[in-house]
Amino acid sequence: MDRPQVLREVHTLGGGRVINGIDDVAVIQPGPVGSQELRFPIGGFTTLYSDVTNLGLTVVGCDFYHGGNDHNPPEWRPKNLRGESAWICSDQGHKWSFLANAAFQAKQGRLYDICARISHQIRSCEWRLRQLSEAYTNQLYGRLSSGRFAADERFLDGHTSLCYLAFQSYLVDASVLRDYLAEFYSEVMLRPHDEKIKVAAIKGLLNIWKKAPPTDEAGLEFKSATDEGEWLSELGAYRNLVVHTAPLASAGRTLLAFTRLIELPDGQELPAIKIPVPLNPSELIGSRTSGEYFDDPEMNFARLKNFIDDQSPSVDAMEYAHLSLQKLASLCSAISTLAPLVPEIPTIIPQNLTINRGGDPQFS
Repeated sequence: MDRPQVLREVHTLGGGRVINGIDDVAVIQPGPVGSQELRFPIGGFTTLYSDVTNLGLTVVGCDFYHGGNDHNPPEWRPKNLRGESAWICSDQGHKWSFLANAAFQAKQGRLYDICARISHQIRSCEWRLRQLSEAYTNQLYGRLSSGRFAADERFLDGHTSLCYLAFQSYLVDASVLRDYLAEFYSEVMLRPHDEKIKVAAIKGLLNIWKKAPPTDEAGLEFKSATDEGEWLSELGAYRNLVVHTAPLASAGRTLLAFTRLIELPDGQELPAIKIPVPLNPSELIGSRTSGEYFDDPEMNFARLKNFIDDQSPSVDAMEYAHLSLQKLASLCSAISTLAPLVPEIPTIIPQNLTINRGGDPQFS
């Protein structure tokens, strides 16, 4: 089989990139500290991601450049690391658009609208992850340009706040997807029994579940994820923190960026970035709501006194976004099984087809 004519740029955790063209050689950028790049052989077109993983790097996603117009954006796909479909986010984006088409053909307008919005929102979350990855890369190269790079150094520059802004944008869009899924669940599982039920966000669905918990498998999975301390509850807490309380980077201790070194099998070390996110969003909200946070203004607000000094009790922003998006896509897959229609790929049938003098088809 001929090798696909596509250039792939793999995004890795920490801001690095692995580039592969139309041969069996890949290039790591930036390379080990002190060098611009590092080349290594891959086993073939289909082994790129496992070859990158075997080096000790975590694949976040991949840009596919198919040629043609250089001004077009790449085809971006987040990589799934959870043992399901390798490209579950992209697969779900397509599936929900096909469900929307099936609902349109069946003249079910409300169902069409919800499915179309879910498809759109999956793709929005995918792109937010890419924006975050791009912010990491800019942060990484910005630090390298300073001429100094050693492990576990904290720093702040013009790129740092952009990393946190990109992460906040992801949190908001991911929470919108969560709410759309709650609306879909209500539409197909609750409204057929009571047309007065109207759910537009997760809060409304949870209120209903307090009195009548779900019994179906997808509903049980959905509800379990929203229990206190579970991943979807935590996602909502992060979202509530940045939307209703304070910017993430200054909600508690002032957050900075940290340098990392990733050791390769041959002992070389690749530079990487960590953008720390506090592990306790609900506690931060609580301390601000109660007023406790404001009891010591000198400690909590004085310049240079409130910087985070330890990255260990925190999660990396891109790692969190990547993992939570995989879980969201898996939840989308589970809930899609409740759809009363079979996904239908749109068929475009041209009418009044004519050929102009230049030979290009014209449709009217």
